[in-house]
Amino acid sequence: MNQIIREDWPPVPGDFEVGDLTSAVAICTLGKRIAVPCKYAIIGTCKTENIGIERVIVNVVSNPLIRFFILAGPEVPGHHTGASIRALYDFGIESDTRRIVEAPGAIPYIENIPVEAVERFREQVEFIDMMNVSDPAKISSMAEELNKRNVEPFPEEIIWIDFKSKTKKKSTGVMIASVSVVPEIGLFYHPDTSLIYSQTMDAKVSDSPTSIGIEIREDEGGTVLVGKES
Repeated sequence: MNQIIREDWPPVPGDFEVGDLTSAVAICTLGKRIAVPCKYAIIGTCKTENIGIERVIVNVVSNPLIRFFILAGPEVPGHHTGASIRALYDFGIESDTRRIVEAPGAIPYIENIPVEAVERFREQVEFIDMMNVSDPAKISSMAEELNKRNVEPFPEEIIWIDFKSKTKKKSTGVMIASVSVVPEIGLFYHPDTSLIYSQTMDAKVSDSPTSIGIEIREDEGGTVLVGKES
């Protein structure tokens, strides 16, 4: 069984610092960088409830010496990254949808790494929940206490993942203007969808110079630019 840390560890770049490679402690401070004066293997941030968590998992399971995972720092608004990490550790992910079970985040899906890596993370580390604790002294005290424990490296083969996140194709399109069909009653035709829809127009035309604002309206048929006199 291989228990040696590879020279190119950690495999995924990110917003983190590598510390003492003999330490069994990894620290995640969520959305805020926190300088913690203690011994740790790695410390860094995690801001998203999907790719961010995937990167954390990849860097932890590739180092069998890491046996403790401290989650600290302020929760990430909207993403609920901390609560999603906690849910992943407690419940894992759904095998079919790859969604983190009971995660409150907006898009808590683990799609770029194997389920095996998720389960290794859950098995390899002891989870220490200090979420919303930003005091470096408190985090440091916990880390030093964990460093005093005499723990062995995780006894199974290293999981090393060449991480590449999936990216969505950038859509290239041309905005096609709607065409007024019966302006008196507000009927328009959209050439892109071949739909005729109703849109009430509220525009004024003046012979004298004036400032005209543009209001963008959208419905199932398309986008309409409406001129409105201020």
